[in-house]
Amino acid sequence: MISSRAKAPRHGGALLVVDGAGGRVHRKATFALYPTRAQEEKLHRLLRTLAEVYNAGLAERREAWRLRRVTVTLFDQYGQIKDLKGVRDDALAFGIQPVRTTLKRLDEAYAAFFQRIKAGQRPGFPRFRSHRRHNTAYWDEPISWKVRETDGRPVLYVQGVGDVPLSKHAGKQLARLQRRGGVAGTLTVTRRCAGTGHVWRAAVGFKNVETDALPATGRMVGVDRGVTVTAATSDGALSTYPAEARALRHRADRLGETLAGKKRGSRAWRKTIRQICRTRRRAANLVDNWARETAADITATADVIVLEDLQLKNMTKSAKGTVDEPGRNVAAKSGLNREMQAAALGKLATRIRVKAEEAGRRCWLVDPRNTSRTCPTCGHCAKANRPSQAVFRCQCCGHTANADVNAAVNIAAAGAQAEAAWRAAGSPQVPGSTPRMRRRKQQPAAA
Repeated sequence: MISSRAKAPRHGGALLVVDGAGGRVHRKATFALYPTRAQEEKLHRLLRTLAEVYNAGLAERREAWRLRRVTVTLFDQYGQIKDLKGVRDDALAFGIQPVRTTLKRLDEAYAAFFQRIKAGQRPGFPRFRSHRRHNTAYWDEPISWKVRETDGRPVLYVQGVGDVPLSKHAGKQLARLQRRGGVAGTLTVTRRCAGTGHVWRAAVGFKNVETDALPATGRMVGVDRGVTVTAATSDGALSTYPAEARALRHRADRLGETLAGKKRGSRAWRKTIRQICRTRRRAANLVDNWARETAADITATADVIVLEDLQLKNMTKSAKGTVDEPGRNVAAKSGLNREMQAAALGKLATRIRVKAEEAGRRCWLVDPRNTSRTCPTCGHCAKANRPSQAVFRCQCCGHTANADVNAAVNIAAAGAQAEAAWRAAGSPQVPGSTPRMRRRKQQPAAA
């Protein structure tokens, strides 16, 4: 079971975010769609309709509060869907589920808005969406869509669109999850611009999938994440995201600089834009594949994985400041932010959590403060213990080690303390997420 940071139980000053002892997980199969030209037009029509539903729901909520101080709830808008029959049959041609989930996304946007206000953050009121930027349709129940075989080939049937053919790779993904007991429950269809056209992808979510637990090793490993060395383990292994991805990003930046000399909208300008998109996509795919492989290697060698509880959103904040209080070393901080985002430290942590749950492992988040300055031998903590980025040398006992590996050893030690506190508390399980229940009509009391 994977828990969010906000709901994860705390033991010994650390957060238990993954406990893979449940035996059942949620997984999804993500694959490409290859619709015909007629089917692609229907999919575009579906997304335009959902954008209209989202904007109409937002307008109703805004006007109801502005004019009458009335709050329109999600279930109020659910009840209005039936009124579309005979008036806007085109909105119901694809089934009721996409319309419902679009209104649910609007409700979640409002909930996030009020949550940010409560937390003292920048509110960001929900905004209207252009149909060109509304690129996702979602079904949260297996209604009006189905994965099936036609003439021995897997297809995805969507109401109002028809049978969209799937590749053999997609069929293998779906069959593998079904063999492990998975039950298809959700469908997401996404549109993405690709040069002069669009590419389509689908994700089918499965629940109750049996885990593929790995043999126990009796080991614990700490993982230190950074910019120069992306992942360093307490075993001494060092791993850096692919240099080819870094080169591709630099190439995309150079291509971006040439746009200034091209007329916006011209053939050369559009060609350069396509090259930039392809280059950045290749770099992102390389980093994602590296994160998957690195996470698989780490989870295969240890029963317990310990990570730093890094606040990446705060760490990559802009240093520009304000007009009254301008920031310092803005250019250097901007470069560091770009490197941290390119290293995909958050993506690596996410992949480790998913692999840990799949393999029946546990994953902890510990406080990262002073992990790179503390000597694991004598416990001395000082800034001078790290004379350079790569070297740790204790000023008290003389212990010397690689700085990143030394930090990973301290992270593992903090995880060992949390593990002991967790076992002393009776090894409680990670609380699972509670699904949002649909409101039902109350039945009249029996006479």
